[in-house]
Amino acid sequence: MLKLLEGFGDETIAIETHGEITRSDYEEVLIPRAKEILETYEKVKCFMHITEGSTYSMGAVATDTVFGLRHLFAWERIALVTDVEWVHKAAGFFLPLMPFEAKLFSEKEYEYAKTWLES
Repeated sequence: MLKLLEGFGDETIAIETHGEITRSDYEEVLIPRAKEILETYEKVKCFMHITEGSTYSMGAVATDTVFGLRHLFAWERIALVTDVEWVHKAAGFFLPLMPFEAKLFSEKEYEYAKTWLES
């Protein structure tokens, strides 16, 4: 499940994950919010808090990849906050390849990640 978080700027998608993330979660939560932001702003900031026990279905991974690639230059910054080991491994590989600022933060850096993203 993807849950929108409050307390971020208008140009920011702020999401928290719980349990299994599916294609529907992207289609009903993340993508509509991104499109809404892009109607007003040229670039989107993304704050993603991935909680322990979160998993991604293949449909979610595919939807994330396709949407992300189609809008590759629409992202300004992405902050990933998590202590989930598989995310740290994946982010270590993918984040350096992105044409925007992206940074991985631990759970204890949650507030710092918000500040970094909005600066």
